[in-house]
Amino acid sequence: MSPAEDYKSRLQRYGRETERLQKRSDWLAMARLAAFAGGLVLLAVLLSFSIIAAVVTFSVALALFAWLVIKYETTEKSRKRYLHLAEINRLELKCLEGDFSGFKTGEEYVERDHPYSYDLDIFGKASLFQYICRTTSSPASDRLAEYLKQPSMREEILLRQEAVAELQPLTDWRQEMMTLGHMNDGAGNNPALLNLWLGSEDLFMKTSRERIISGCLSLIAVAAVIAVITGLPAAVLAPVFGVNFIFYFTRFRKISKLQEQVSRSSDILKAYSAIIGMIESRSFTSPLLQKLQSAFRDEIAASERIRHLSKLVSRLDYRLNVLVSAPLNLLFFTDIHFCLALERWKREHASRIPGWFASMAEFEALASLANMAFNNPGWVYPRVTEDYFAFRAEEMGHPLIPEGRRITNSFAAEGAGKAIIVTGSNMSGKSTFLRTCGVNAVLAFAGAPVCASAFTVSLVRLHSSMRISDSLEENISSFYAELRRLRAIISGAETDPKVFLLLDEILRGTNSDDRYTGSVALIKQLTGYGAVAMVATHDLRLAGLEQELPQSIENYHFDVKVNDEELFFDYRLNPGICSSFNASLLMKKMGIKV
Repeated sequence: MSPAEDYKSRLQRYGRETERLQKRSDWLAMARLAAFAGGLVLLAVLLSFSIIAAVVTFSVALALFAWLVIKYETTEKSRKRYLHLAEINRLELKCLEGDFSGFKTGEEYVERDHPYSYDLDIFGKASLFQYICRTTSSPASDRLAEYLKQPSMREEILLRQEAVAELQPLTDWRQEMMTLGHMNDGAGNNPALLNLWLGSEDLFMKTSRERIISGCLSLIAVAAVIAVITGLPAAVLAPVFGVNFIFYFTRFRKISKLQEQVSRSSDILKAYSAIIGMIESRSFTSPLLQKLQSAFRDEIAASERIRHLSKLVSRLDYRLNVLVSAPLNLLFFTDIHFCLALERWKREHASRIPGWFASMAEFEALASLANMAFNNPGWVYPRVTEDYFAFRAEEMGHPLIPEGRRITNSFAAEGAGKAIIVTGSNMSGKSTFLRTCGVNAVLAFAGAPVCASAFTVSLVRLHSSMRISDSLEENISSFYAELRRLRAIISGAETDPKVFLLLDEILRGTNSDDRYTGSVALIKQLTGYGAVAMVATHDLRLAGLEQELPQSIENYHFDVKVNDEELFFDYRLNPGICSSFNASLLMKKMGIKV
């Protein structure tokens, strides 16, 4: 089946199962209400005949009620699972149609001064990150963002390609992992507070007398309660509970501080434990996946240890229920014992948590790339080479343009110290083509498949100057902002010329003569360093550099066709210089007399 057919089939299947479980859930809700109400009615009726019969009947009704409650909760959990699975497939179907607004935007990773991510729409609404991201945990989102922010080493890229290819057909496994993250409230929260606690100083374990004193006071309290039950006056309890209250109160601030550090981490830990459990239980063949999986191997599974921590955190949160916590703490100091248990866990396992979370994050990030690969079976895994410079693409398109509207182009450039000049009329596709080259290079450097039928690219630094704006906060104009950007590009190329530059309308903030003079000087300087630049421009004079520098300049263009004063764009890249422009016609259509 095609991805669309697969998702439709899953959506229908999970939708039917959700409806079935909803009906069962409704029936169980009514049944448990009937069991409890019926038990009360029978208790009232039978009390007048036989107390024993009334108590036995009511006990049976309560047992039935408890069983129905358990069945209801189990059914609801299963229903929510299928509901999440159905939603995942509904969103994937929309994604195939070009609407991926239902996924994380990655707004928090937007950097205006990043070498290329802002220009290429890597993060933010309708971005590459939003198109790819299927992570449910913050560490995984951070890791995926790192993939897209900077090129990896070639060896790491090859390992990721192999890992992504193995995960690509595992749709059930990938969607189940997403569902586990979504089903636990708070699963997407940042575990920063938990990490701070893991690295903090112990509040209870550093003094050995806590356990001894609390244990002795508990024994005395239990003995006093037993003594009162057996006949001693209740006044005996007053001094015992008074001492216990003072002991607990003097530790109340430390207990609250520890709870503040770990509170609300239970759901996060529950989700992480479930996801890691899925990773532990599957066999993998690719070296990278095996290496990541090995981080969880121990005498006791990492998922079990994290689940135990989640339970300890949940138990400490019981103190928020005063009716339960007050008597338990006066008798047994449960809060102190939970704090001791948490710090004991921290001493034994805190050093392993960063490795566990990092491996889990890597798995989720790779699964996101695999999901993109599954959605686009026609895309290819690129060849990434250390040789400088090579960029060869066949039928290359922009990944974020739906397949039905996507126009692809083949393009090749080889050799250092080159400038590819792309001319064309307004809206003909120059800027989109530059972004197409850049975005596919970003995917290649992340270890993902690219939107092409064949693709080879040199492992280089990517730098762009395409979307320049002024800044009121820094009190700088757009022209000065562009000059700063170009200065950074020149400095980088001078230091390390192995760079691929994407430049759109250089020096657009000045007059045409200055722009031409500055653009020529910049191109000569960059090619002189040995850098490779792709330059989109309206200025045909730049294309004339090919006569002066035939070994360094290559000209391409996008054309426009006019039929009865109507414009037609085919968005096809052609060699040579553009000879047709459309600004006058567009102005006429806007009512400007030209």
